[in-house]
Amino acid sequence: DYSNLLQNMLRTNPEGATNFAKSLLGGSGGVPLIDVNQVVKVFMEQNRLQETTSILLEALKPNRPDQGQLQTQLLAMNLQQAPKVAEAILQMNMFTHYDRSYIGQLCEKAGLAQWALEHMTDATDIKRILLQAHL
Repeated sequence: DYSNLLQNMLRTNPEGATNFAKSLLGGSGGVPLIDVNQVVKVFMEQNRLQETTSILLEALKPNRPDQGQLQTQLLAMNLQQAPKVAEAILQMNMFTHYDRSYIGQLCEKAGLAQWALEHMTDATDIKRILLQAHL
């Protein structure tokens, strides 16, 4: 089972496990050999945010509508633990299917007022952010 193999590799060789996960997700003939959610679970169980981010950035390149939940998860994890990384991901403008409202709230909590404003649509939220940010 690839999940167990990844878990064991991750303990001794995080970089090798990351590359292996990427190759499993690239799959055979474009068909992944492991579910991306399982990969995220394995890596995040060991608090490997950097590696998880790297894997997801590659896996989510196609920016498909069915990847919205994973795009949201990627941005949320980074906004909560590594806001500068999340900001860099947002600046790349490579995702369009994530939960904009939820990410806007997390941007606000992370002190990224400009990004929060870009994700908010409710006038009350926008006023609050502008007042807090003194823009």
